[in-house]
Amino acid sequence: MNRWRFIDFGLVDIRDMMAMDEAILKGDEGNTFFFWTPKKSIILGYFQKAEVELNLANCKEYTITRRISGGGIAFSDDLGRQINYGVVGTIDNDLFPLDIIGSYKQICGVLIDTLIHYGLNAAFRPINDVVVTPYLNTGTKGARKISGNAQTRWEGKLLQNGTLLLDFDIEEMLRISNIPREKFLDKKIASIREGLTWLDRELGEQRDMEEVKGIMKRKFEERFNVRLKTGKLSEKETALTNSLLPKYYSPEWVFR
Repeated sequence: MNRWRFIDFGLVDIRDMMAMDEAILKGDEGNTFFFWTPKKSIILGYFQKAEVELNLANCKEYTITRRISGGGIAFSDDLGRQINYGVVGTIDNDLFPLDIIGSYKQICGVLIDTLIHYGLNAAFRPINDVVVTPYLNTGTKGARKISGNAQTRWEGKLLQNGTLLLDFDIEEMLRISNIPREKFLDKKIASIREGLTWLDRELGEQRDMEEVKGIMKRKFEERFNVRLKTGKLSEKETALTNSLLPKYYSPEWVFR
């Protein structure tokens, strides 16, 4: 059984985390699975424009940065009830298929397995969402998003990040966002309130975050047939992180 590195970065400034993300992708330590807990923050997708996506006048209390992967905004509120994960691995058409949607589906399977463990009807919705639906055999009809994910690739490796929502302040997200009506129509939902959900809401009770992370780790090991071994950044990754930090703190990068 292959061993993979596992790191839990704990509570972290999201600018530091995005630098570590890139350093792990471009470092020398191979396949890695990791968690972090973001402070109050907003992460823009690589191709997004802050002034288009955000009501910047309402974002003064938030740390804002940009990641190197695409996708939409990752919003972290004061509740601290989001599990953020990252996977870095070699694209080999078995564990991580060359096909983009195939690789999303494979990694998101860890989240689906975790939600099924808690008795929820979870499914993958292309390109990069995990949803829960109220009834079996309904496909994604009536589905509500519980996890968003984003991916980038570099020299035969991929980096995928995502969030599993345990609780979520939708009203606050709407307050700081400029969400166009087309977004609602594209997802076939009447409003963003109907299209999002979270674990505590679905279960009707609050589950301990460390418990859920433990289940995710176990499901990751089972799905990929690996053993996770706790580690840390290498010296090369640490040096690369330090060299990348100015970018992620830079207004030129964030508001480009």
